[in-house]
Amino acid sequence: MRELGICVLGAGDMGNTHLAAWGKVEGARLVAVADVDEERARAAAGKHGVASWFTDLGEALGREGVDVVSVCLPSCLHREATEAALRAGKDVLCEKPIALTIADAESMIACRDQTGRKLGIAFCKRHLPQLRKLRELIGEGAIGRPVMYRMIGGMEIRFKLWIMDRNKGGGPFVDLCCHYFDQWRWILDSEAVRAMAMGMTFAQGAEELRGVDVQTDTATLCVQYASGDVGAISLSWGLPRGTSAPGAEQVLGPKGVITVAGFNSLRLARKGGEEETFGDFEGNLYDRQAAAFAEAVRQDLPPTTGAEDGLAALKVSLATLESVETSQAVDLA
Repeated sequence: MRELGICVLGAGDMGNTHLAAWGKVEGARLVAVADVDEERARAAAGKHGVASWFTDLGEALGREGVDVVSVCLPSCLHREATEAALRAGKDVLCEKPIALTIADAESMIACRDQTGRKLGIAFCKRHLPQLRKLRELIGEGAIGRPVMYRMIGGMEIRFKLWIMDRNKGGGPFVDLCCHYFDQWRWILDSEAVRAMAMGMTFAQGAEELRGVDVQTDTATLCVQYASGDVGAISLSWGLPRGTSAPGAEQVLGPKGVITVAGFNSLRLARKGGEEETFGDFEGNLYDRQAAAFAEAVRQDLPPTTGAEDGLAALKVSLATLESVETSQAVDLA
């Protein structure tokens, strides 16, 4: 088995998550971690047994033995870091969202094509056996078609304040909802054709968000697919500290309902009260994601989720934000 040297760019929460996951992949060796915060880089290296730590991205990419780079930096830095790694001859697993603008995403795709390296986008939920089973159930018509896949949730202002900034993290409808836009496209096996949304910004003027250009943090949106299916999300990231509004994640169809419970089970209810539970699915999505990307590199296979998947999800995210601003539906076809 070919050994892969791993470099992780970013030593925050997600960087540490990737380091832990790569540390469990057979034949992967943690070679380098980089972060502009020296203390954070050193701490991550010590915690995960990484051979070297850096505060300079270029020095980390130039470290001997690096084959694969995980980009775990703020979203606004994804293009710059990813393209630097690709040009350095590395295969790249970039955290979602792929970027904050279509131009940046297309630039990353062009750089991938020019360098001939692999570029995967870390839609970790694609690695959940639970969602693979959900795709199977919907595909075989277990609850009929078309379906409405809905998610409801409410969270307090995020502690990573940059993630709520329109120019750094893009807010929830770029950062979080991209997961759903990707999995809907995959599960429904169809392309988005129209998006519409109504929203507001609850956290505008919050004391802790001084200096943050807050993106829309609260909205209800609908995405229509060519198949006739609909995805719906009602979400807030702008609730006051100490509050939350957890809700359901369900797929509704003319023949029944599938409830998505956490990462580990599905509940299928049919006419007459008949119920069936599919449970005990493995939920270690980050470990599976790292292992799958390693396999793609070793076997010269396409990543589970590539840059085109990231671009498709980003287009829906930006369409929902445009719809909030214009009060009009946005065509994606």
